[in-house]
Amino acid sequence: MIGNLNANQIESVLLNNVIGRIGCYAKERVYVVPVTYAYDGSYIIGHTAEGLKIRMLRNNPSCCFEVDQADNMSNWQSVISWGTFEELQGEEAEKAMKLFTERLMPLVMSETSLPKNGMSHTHKTDSHDVQPVIYRIRLHEKTGRFEKRD
Repeated sequence: MIGNLNANQIESVLLNNVIGRIGCYAKERVYVVPVTYAYDGSYIIGHTAEGLKIRMLRNNPSCCFEVDQADNMSNWQSVISWGTFEELQGEEAEKAMKLFTERLMPLVMSETSLPKNGMSHTHKTDSHDVQPVIYRIRLHEKTGRFEKRD
């Protein structure tokens, strides 16, 4: 059976996952990229190094966010949401990174998924030698689909 997720199921998919995809558009170019994230019930929160994604989102902050979870090809859930990119600074960035770190710390970390040694956003990372960009996406609209086979 294929169907639509209800609002509670959509929230569950967003809350129970940490890898999603941001879709952005700027200057006649579409870009979709995977990101590690935390969801607080209103915002997708993340951090990244300067690059194409951030340049595009600064140019056009309207974006979409997709996350899915699949047990197999016949049992999956997928959520697509639309929102607005917001770059964070100061206390807002610190609070966002605290939530992000608390959400992802129990999981296995890679070099790029979390700032080294729990550094705050004001320090440069060793691997990129640039200041991380702390951001959130304010979600305005969400939809979800599923397939369930026995």
